[in-house]
Amino acid sequence: MNILYIGSSGALSLLPFKKLQASGFSISAVGVFKPTTLPDKIIAQSYESPQHESLALVASQHGIMLIDLSQPVQHILKKCQQCAIDVILMSCYSKRLPDALINYASKGCFNMHPSLLPRYRGPEPVFWQMKEAADLGVTWHRVIDEFDAGEIMLQKKIIVDEGDSYASINMQLAKTGTQLMLELLTRLTANRSTEKIVGTEQESLIASYYPYPEQRDFVINTQGSARQAYDFMCATQNFGYPYQCTIDGYFFSLQQALDYDNNLTLDTVEVHKNTLYIPFKEGVLIAAYTDKIAI
Repeated sequence: MNILYIGSSGALSLLPFKKLQASGFSISAVGVFKPTTLPDKIIAQSYESPQHESLALVASQHGIMLIDLSQPVQHILKKCQQCAIDVILMSCYSKRLPDALINYASKGCFNMHPSLLPRYRGPEPVFWQMKEAADLGVTWHRVIDEFDAGEIMLQKKIIVDEGDSYASINMQLAKTGTQLMLELLTRLTANRSTEKIVGTEQESLIASYYPYPEQRDFVINTQGSARQAYDFMCATQNFGYPYQCTIDGYFFSLQQALDYDNNLTLDTVEVHKNTLYIPFKEGVLIAAYTDKIAI
């Protein structure tokens, strides 16, 4: 079974790709939008922390054919024909595939999405799941014209530790998604009929879509729990945007969540040098801040 693997960079693309290489399945080609390569150069790779690696560079160093997905669709399909592609796997690729490519592979085209679909469709599901303290998980689904809406093939929930970083959460999602990918490929290999394997249709009534976060999405709501705010801030600090909190007649610009205590209660915000103790409906958040403005 010949695989076209489509992705970009980061753990959600690189970890499944590397495990796929070691699994015995055949990666015949890698699809990337405008790939960058460094021919005749050997680049150090990290199997533990692939957040900043390039899929195109890793593939080219292993002699795997690269397909530039910015090219006309007929050029892409010709490359697929040369490699006799049977199945397309995709993870962390933000652009819409042409219908002709989606429908090309006889075994199907599948995408790994880091949420429990149909909830949290969209480009930054980890951000929104952490903001809303939702269950986190990963889904492999069939690719159709509508983003993240195809039938669900496999899905699994993950549990993260309090204060986990964005990189740590993505790594756990990537590891879980990789396990599901190998299960999916085993099912595809075992299917000897001409009929495609069937998944579960997504329930449109509970589907949700979230865009890229904006400034207003970094507002901290003190009507929730301090633990929830702490986990959200720890998980999204890599976005590099200050958090905003209004309380007791002041606007605070929060830099970093330091700790929380869900058993502590305060009547008003307390300031100790550059550290705030912020009362929530449940508990107290301890955070570093940079600005305090009376309103």
